[in-house]
Amino acid sequence: MTPPGQVSSFFVIPGKQLAGETWSRGSQGSTPPWLFSQLRSSAWCRTPDVAASKGGPTAPKSKEATKAPAKASKGDLLGSIAAGDLDPIYALHGAERYLLQQCLDALRMAVVGNTKGQALNEESFDLKDSGVTPVLNACRTLPMFAKRMLVLARGLDQVKADALEPLVAYAQKPNPSTVLVLVADKADKVDGRLKAFQALKKLGFLHEFGRLRDSELARWVQQEAKQQKIQISDDGARALCESAGPDLGRLAQALVQLALFARTDGGQAEEIERSHVDALIPESRERQVFELTRALADGQQSKAMSLVGQLLRDREPPLLIQGALLRQLRQIWRAKELVAAGVARSELPGAIGVPPFALDEILGPAKRMTVPALKRGFDQLYRADRLLKSSRVDPELIVSRLVRDLAEQLGRR
Repeated sequence: MTPPGQVSSFFVIPGKQLAGETWSRGSQGSTPPWLFSQLRSSAWCRTPDVAASKGGPTAPKSKEATKAPAKASKGDLLGSIAAGDLDPIYALHGAERYLLQQCLDALRMAVVGNTKGQALNEESFDLKDSGVTPVLNACRTLPMFAKRMLVLARGLDQVKADALEPLVAYAQKPNPSTVLVLVADKADKVDGRLKAFQALKKLGFLHEFGRLRDSELARWVQQEAKQQKIQISDDGARALCESAGPDLGRLAQALVQLALFARTDGGQAEEIERSHVDALIPESRERQVFELTRALADGQQSKAMSLVGQLLRDREPPLLIQGALLRQLRQIWRAKELVAAGVARSELPGAIGVPPFALDEILGPAKRMTVPALKRGFDQLYRADRLLKSSRVDPELIVSRLVRDLAEQLGRR
């Protein structure tokens, strides 16, 4: 007889329980304490509230529940995984691949442990090659000498809508001894209008890892620093975000480098300040956009394409690049007007909206760009804005074409 709170690895019937046995999903399992404490506090994943989506209230807590240790909420995805509270299906998508990979690592640790290579109770598929049926067949396989089996299927965004129909049926009655992880690898966001994704969302199995807003980045850096036992000031966190950009993987790596850099001669760790960031990571997003604008003003199309390519490789969102270019062109036009009106140089930074050290980055292009060229540039930027917000064309292709066209338009006198 299997002890209460466990499930036999050999006689589990999908969707049913055997007499005298209870399926339990609340134990911490093999999750190590350090990963549990690190992931439990994470709240950067947007997970639908299942009770709210069904229109029903959440169940009131009993007296016993209030006395029990706090449990991660449904919205705290990584915390639930670290606590061993696993769902049978996870469909993961979103532009922030660093957080998505953290979730994958946590799921693998919780199900098969810290094993090198593919574990005994682990199957991997590429949905584009295999299709959905072999994946679901693997999901119905019972684990060997373990409580759960992990099935990882990548390429969720590469499967046609009609081919996903078997997944909808399986999601209604999944095998409780299998954790199926579906990953959208290429698309930043799956098409939520498809029946399969609507069903997964309704059941609480669809999880989006969207990019953090700029206002959230500094808080994430401070939280990451706290988990790594690194001290960083508020101003240092803001400076790091300004310099390293929105890519969380790049921010995490830069944080470790700064921790090694910010040490006394005796090897004691110091609090990371803005001065440390400026000394170690001088390249910033704004600087890259300044260089791009200068190349556009000079009509240097090849250099401009190289710079925008670097921004995209650094995972700058295309809409952010378009917005930064639009902002700088507005500043350039404003600078032309103010200089023509005879405004003193000392008053220009405040009137244009740039720091004094960046004034020449605006005045240089302002001298070279004509008003007709600026008007043509604004037309291109507004068209790109509409495409980025309403078209299904690849956003990186849209912004690359925008830079190519701007180099032609702004370089003309």
